[in-house]
Amino acid sequence: MSADSRFEALLARQEIAELSYRYSRACDRLDRELLTSVYWPDGTDDHGAFAGSAPDYVDWVMGLLAGWVAVHHDNGNILIELEGDTAFGEVHWTGYYSYEIDGRLHDQLAVGRYLDRYERRSGEWRILHRTCVSDWSRVEPALDWRKGRGRLVGARKPDDLLYRHRQLGIVP
Repeated sequence: MSADSRFEALLARQEIAELSYRYSRACDRLDRELLTSVYWPDGTDDHGAFAGSAPDYVDWVMGLLAGWVAVHHDNGNILIELEGDTAFGEVHWTGYYSYEIDGRLHDQLAVGRYLDRYERRSGEWRILHRTCVSDWSRVEPALDWRKGRGRLVGARKPDDLLYRHRQLGIVP
């Protein structure tokens, strides 16, 4: 493989990895527009509890996560196999979720993998199909961490500091 083709493959893998990072930010911040942008309009998603079109998935997951107190995702072990304008990926994820059960705050720690098919169209990579596999999870009662203690607490779009800083020109 030539240096040019290795460089092109490296760029493609980085662009594809960034889809998962943007996906996580979109879910964590409830950013519908950002989540929509990682899928092709004719894409699909299978999360087990939901299986269908990407636009319908965006509606479903935004509604689900809006009822939770906080969501945070980390991505790792991103393995991508390139085949021209198609790619296949396995992305490990760790999800931290905070929500109320019977009026009491609970934390959930969950891990799993996204099994993805990507397509490049007109030079742009997006997810064509995502399957979410959950490998394990635990839920336990939690202390209410939202009560100050001198911390800046994350929020959802447009109230999160990321979006406020963008409006003020602090970050691009």
